[in-house]
Amino acid sequence: MNTDQLVGLAGILVGVFFGVLGVWWGIKKAAKNRGIDERLKAIVAKSHSSSWIITLAATYSIFILYALGVAFSVPAALGTLLFIQLGGWSLSFFFYNKRY
Repeated sequence: MNTDQLVGLAGILVGVFFGVLGVWWGIKKAAKNRGIDERLKAIVAKSHSSSWIITLAATYSIFILYALGVAFSVPAALGTLLFIQLGGWSLSFFFYNKRY
């Protein structure tokens, strides 16, 4: 492994660590302020459902582009899908949070 690969791997692992730490801390603070209720559980369920629909549409789009001759590397395609999944989940979470 060269230096760029090691720095990339370290960035991924540090990012996952801080992401898990942030989720843990957020859940702990929400439970302390009585923020975890039925409304939140319904919003989370709806946002997960919506994000998977968005990801499915993106997957079909990538397959269509590939069939039309656009070349993708595996990391680029998976990174795009991961970005769309997380982005769709967070945007739909905020949408449902404002709606309900």
